Amino acid sequence: MITEDTARKIALAYREMETGEQLLTEINETIDRRVAPDIRDAFGRQADGLQLGVPSGNNGHRLFNVPWNLARPVIEAHIAQQRAIIAALSEKARIELALPSALGNEAKT
Repeated sequence: MITEDTARKIALAYREMETGEQLLTEINETIDRRVAPDIRDAFGRQADGLQLGVPSGNNGHRLFNVPWNLARPVIEAHIAQQRAIIAALSEKARIELALPSALGNEAKT
């Protein structure tokens, strides 16, 4: 049986990958049209660039006005990482599925 933890991690990695692919499609369409993307902040104001940050309480760090075209290589790397995670977790799930039946077969002999 696949453990709950393995199944959850696989689902989260798939969700991250799908979100990344959707964002990448939007960015590629924007680049193809050669128009600046309509990036807005939480208040609906147009932003000149993206924000990149590490939220960690009072010690959080954030960069402002990161050029939007840097998003594509970051998203591509994230998608590749999620695919690698899915491959590793899928192998782990195969092992988890095989373990009970292998143990059950040894118990019978």
